[in-house]
Amino acid sequence: MSSEGIAPKNKSGVWSKINVPNTTNSKTNIHKVTKTIVSSPEIYKPVGPYSQAILADKTLYVSGVLGMDSEAQLVCGGAEVQTRQALDNLKHVLEAGGASLESVVKTTILLANIEDFQSVNQVYAEYFPKDCPARATFQVGKLPKDAAVEIEAIALSGDLVIAEAGPCPCART
Repeated sequence: MSSEGIAPKNKSGVWSKINVPNTTNSKTNIHKVTKTIVSSPEIYKPVGPYSQAILADKTLYVSGVLGMDSEAQLVCGGAEVQTRQALDNLKHVLEAGGASLESVVKTTILLANIEDFQSVNQVYAEYFPKDCPARATFQVGKLPKDAAVEIEAIALSGDLVIAEAGPCPCART
C-alpha cells in the first residue's frame, strides 16, 4: 500500500511527485527505499508511458532524451544539432532530480546512423569536458520520431565529491 505525496522543491525549484509507502506494518518496511518520479517542465513531455527520470535513493535513472524542443518537435539540422538539444534536455532533467552533468556516471547513446558518431562525439565532449562518464554507443534500427540520436543517463543525486582518477583503491597490488 502506498499513498501519493509531493516531495519538497529541489535545488532547481521543481516539485516531484512521490509514492510514500504505508508504514502501518513495520515488519515489512525494515529496508525502506524511496522511488521518486522526476520530471522537468523545461522539456517536452514523454512520448510514451514512461517517466523522464526515476530517483532511487541517491541514484537518478534518466530515460532516453531526444533532440526535441519544448513543443515535442525534433530540432532541424541533423545529428549534431539534435545531440546538442538532447544534452540540453538531459541537463534539465538532471537538475530536476538534484543532479548535474558532472554527476553523471553512465550514458548510453543510441544513433540512427553510426556515421554520425564523430559529430555526436564532438558535441558530447563540450558537455562532458573532463571526468567523463562511462559510456556505450550503439547504432539502432530506428529511434522514436525518426530522431538521429537518443541519450539516456545514470547520475548521482546530492552533494557530489569526485575522487582523483587512478587505480581502484580496492585493487590488489
